[in-house]
Amino acid sequence: MRQTYRLGMFDLVMLVISLVIGMGIFRTPATVAAKSGSETIFYLAWLAGGVIALCGALTFAEIGRRMPVTGAYYRVFAKAYHPLLAFGVNIIIVVSNAASAAGVSIIGAEYLGRIWPDLNVIAVACGFIALLYGVNLVGLRTSVTMQNILIGVKLLLLATIIGTPLIVEPAAASIAAPAASVEGSWITALGVSLIAVAFTYGGYQQTINFGGEASSSGNAHVSRAILMGVVCITGIYLLATWAYVHVLGFSTLAGSSAIASLVMERLMGSTGERVVSVAMLISVFGYVNVSMLSNPRVVSAMAEDGMVSKRLVGHDSSKGRGVNVMTLTLYTALMMLCVFFGRSFETILNYTIFLDCIGMATAAGALFLLGSPQALSRGIVATASVFIAAYLFIASSIYLDDPMAALSGLLLLAAVIAVKFAIDRVKPRT
Repeated sequence: MRQTYRLGMFDLVMLVISLVIGMGIFRTPATVAAKSGSETIFYLAWLAGGVIALCGALTFAEIGRRMPVTGAYYRVFAKAYHPLLAFGVNIIIVVSNAASAAGVSIIGAEYLGRIWPDLNVIAVACGFIALLYGVNLVGLRTSVTMQNILIGVKLLLLATIIGTPLIVEPAAASIAAPAASVEGSWITALGVSLIAVAFTYGGYQQTINFGGEASSSGNAHVSRAILMGVVCITGIYLLATWAYVHVLGFSTLAGSSAIASLVMERLMGSTGERVVSVAMLISVFGYVNVSMLSNPRVVSAMAEDGMVSKRLVGHDSSKGRGVNVMTLTLYTALMMLCVFFGRSFETILNYTIFLDCIGMATAAGALFLLGSPQALSRGIVATASVFIAAYLFIASSIYLDDPMAALSGLLLLAAVIAVKFAIDRVKPRT
């Protein structure tokens, strides 16, 4: 019997970086600049985001150490709280992740449309998803290898952006564009700015879904990979945001969207836009591919526990390839459905982050319920507490900025749990 491929330390670190560095860092700095209204709050938001991410890395590293299993992001909730809550939170997160991946696919198709204007954006976006579905069907080794290559190209683009200030003269000083959301308090401005920052830093927590597929020291590898990956990402983000401000100027940054294109245009002229278009397309492949790697494993874990149909268990593509064909197919279909009916990347930002706030804070709180609380060091207790408080602060900022997004997220979560509860009452699980 063929042995299942195991993820090594390098694979896991690259997965952490891939889960976090998507399209966000090429777009959200403009949003943060507009929301913050000043360079001080802008840099403070990115620094605070890095600190929060490091606290989260330590927290989820400890969770990964305690639960080195496949689909751990679901099983954390099921073991610490209740399977119904685990089902509700994870279904919502899987749907929002599929919508995000679909939105990113559309963005990639639009970038490609700049080179070939006659392309059908929806068809091309579905084509991207279908292509990556085929890659993931081949097996875990192939999809992880491809992911390492894709994130390498993306990091090369970021390195170019970070290095641009060494070649290009700084932009002329200008007055920062005012932000309507920052009236009255710098704390309000920081909170609203952290919404986009949290989106850009998010994703590392999904690494614990691969604990059951890591090498023999899976728990230690996952924990170290999360820490190493988040430290690298924090440094990259701080340098990249400084480069954007240096090259474009703060007011230009706050009023732009295609900020990576603007930086590359200053560096390479008209050729820069085409380079960025190709790099963005590669970024899309990386984002969608890692979404296909992570989310089907959560669904598989729920199937094994009987929270969804047991038919979703045991459909490996055969011979140790590490692929559950059924859950991968369902997730791919969900992404394609979101391409047709989903909203734009910007529209789903508040919805996605509010749901992530619920998931992140609740998952971190589960750490105190997994095993003996006395076994936790004071440092981990303090770190997890700071992390939970930070995400509650971000959730309240989303409510103040967009009450409908917050209320819709809560209602959707309640509806999913209520439907599942009603189904279980009619037909109890065996």
